[in-house]
Amino acid sequence: MEETPLMHPPHWATAIRAQRQHLGLSQTQVAQASRLLNQTEVSRLERGLIHPTLDLGAAKLRALLRVLGWSLREFTQKTGLELAFEESPQALGLEAEVHFATFPVQATVLAGHQNTPTGEGLVSIPIEDLKALGVRPENVRVFAVNGDCMVSESVRAMSQSIAPGDRVAVDTGRMPQAGEVVVAWDGLNEVLLIKRYREEGEHIVFYPARRSVPPVVRHRDDPVKIIGPVVWRGGPFRG
Repeated sequence: MEETPLMHPPHWATAIRAQRQHLGLSQTQVAQASRLLNQTEVSRLERGLIHPTLDLGAAKLRALLRVLGWSLREFTQKTGLELAFEESPQALGLEAEVHFATFPVQATVLAGHQNTPTGEGLVSIPIEDLKALGVRPENVRVFAVNGDCMVSESVRAMSQSIAPGDRVAVDTGRMPQAGEVVVAWDGLNEVLLIKRYREEGEHIVFYPARRSVPPVVRHRDDPVKIIGPVVWRGGPFRG
C-alpha cells in the first residue's frame, strides 16, 4: 500500500530537513554518513511519514543526530520531541556533542566546459569525520564545482557523482592514490579542475565520470599541480 505524503509535515520533520539543508548535505549524503540509514528513510523522515523516536530505533537515531550535528538537547529543542526509548540517553550515547570545523570556499573547480558562476561561502564538516579519514583540519581546502563531467551516466553510480554546485574538500596533506578524485591546477589552461587521477607512463591523465567527455592528458613536465584528493563532498543542489 502506497503512503500518502502529508500536506503539511509536522514541525519535527521540517526541522530535520532544515538542519540537513543548513549543513549543505543531500539526503543520500546523510544516509551514507550515518552508515545505518538509507536515503528512503531520510526522505520519509523529512515528510513526516516515519517518526524519529518511535520508528527509527536507538542506533539509527544516534547515527542521525551525529550526522546532523545535534546533541540530544539540541534535538529536543529543535524538534519538540522527547525520547521514547526505555534506555537512558547516556546509555544510548546521545549526549555526545558533535564539533565542526568551518572552511571558506576558496575557488571554483572546473568539471567540464560549463562557465556558470558558482557561489562561495562557508562549509562546516564534522571534525570526527575528518579524524576518521585521517585528515588534519589545517590541511583541508574547500572548492565549489562548476560543470557536470563528474556526474556518472550510470544511475547506480549517482550517489558517487559530484554534481554542479557541490562543494568538495581536499586533503592537501597527502598525495592521491591512482584512481582517486583530485583537484588539480592545469597550468596549460590556467584552470583548477576536478577529475579522477592516474599516472600512465610519462603522462598524468585526469578522467571524468561521464564517458562522453574526453580525459585531460598532460605530460609530467607540463605545469600541473595536484592540490589534493577529494575527501568530502556536499552541496545545496543534492537531495
